Amino acid sequence: MVKCLGILRELTNSPNRENDDALILTAVMEQLQLQRVDTSLMTPEHADTSDLSGWDMIVPMCETYPRLMRLKKLCARSLAVNTPDAVLGCYRLRMLESFARTPLIRCPETETRSVTGEGELEPPSFAATAGYWVKRGDVHNTCARDVVFARDMNDIEEIRKDFARREIADLLIQRHVDGDLIKFYGVGPGQWFTWFYHDPQSARRLPFELEDLAVSAEAAASAVGLEVFGGDAIISPDGPIYIIDINSWPSFARVRAEASVQIARRLRARLRQFESSRRA
Repeated sequence: MVKCLGILRELTNSPNRENDDALILTAVMEQLQLQRVDTSLMTPEHADTSDLSGWDMIVPMCETYPRLMRLKKLCARSLAVNTPDAVLGCYRLRMLESFARTPLIRCPETETRSVTGEGELEPPSFAATAGYWVKRGDVHNTCARDVVFARDMNDIEEIRKDFARREIADLLIQRHVDGDLIKFYGVGPGQWFTWFYHDPQSARRLPFELEDLAVSAEAAASAVGLEVFGGDAIISPDGPIYIIDINSWPSFARVRAEASVQIARRLRARLRQFESSRRA
């Protein structure tokens, strides 16, 4: 029987989603058990001190750099979904570099600044009359202060000081885009895709082509190498769809039952490919 290990996400990287993150990974492992896969779950701290060489597949939700680098070495001998490189590709600076190389992805104008240094930050070169979003340059949210709306450079300077106190090295300044904020989830790319409004009560229900959203989201996932992914997009009033973020192993909270089946199907197919390659 093939063996699959799931590594849970660090609690600090699951703000307000600790249970949801654990529940989707648990549900996927339960689905795999029904498909004759021997599964187990570990906390990232337990995985740090464990021999992980005996697993055919490792499914890492963890996101911290040292853990991912350790797993990268281990996964040379086993299969990983998502791979450590793909998870690292979701770090915001790397993600934006990948997006810039992918013609199918439209992203709001964004510039990077170092948090440290003398003097005030240089303003971005683009106009943003509706304001800016300031984001830490590495991992996605660990708290509400990691992604903050700023009206002007004075606000941005205060956010920079907070980032500096928390030893965050880089920040991103991104133009605010008007429109409906959408959350999307996917497996593949190409196997399964769904979406919903972040706030259905305030959504204007601006018209858009679902296929355009799916193509853009799956292009973003492919750009960083994700097979199990989620993210955020803006449907703008004038038509374009903007991809804001892509991330590895989201919580799938609103669609957990369906997502667990689709993810397990993907993982089992990858395991069959892995088994066939070893026998060849």
